[in-house]
Amino acid sequence: MNEKEMAKILINELSKLGFVIHRYNAITTNSIYLKLDFGVCCGIRISNHSGKKKYHYRFNIVKGYSGDKVTYSKNLISYFYTFEEISQLIKDVLEERKKKIQKYGLNNYQKYMEIEKGSNPLFQRFKQVI
Repeated sequence: MNEKEMAKILINELSKLGFVIHRYNAITTNSIYLKLDFGVCCGIRISNHSGKKKYHYRFNIVKGYSGDKVTYSKNLISYFYTFEEISQLIKDVLEERKKKIQKYGLNNYQKYMEIEKGSNPLFQRFKQVI
């Protein structure tokens, strides 16, 4: 399975779970980036190589990954999965959304989505898939 096939599976599964999904394909690598609920529920990086240190994604699914499953950097946490761990990734993404809705309340979660939708220039590059 390659990155495009993995993205298709993730988009299909996450859309069934009610996520708003935006996608960006990297220009110089095979990496694909998905933003969930306008970034309020973080993002997923799909790749076949290690990422750049200056960029941070909460969820990373990397073909053939071997290394720490959880990393911390500058008070940010990142989770790493192999392509075979897609079901665990989806469970963790659902848990992330659940925690944020519990923390902020559903109305505020939706409000934050609207704010990001209207003000974040990132969504000029990312294209809405679902």
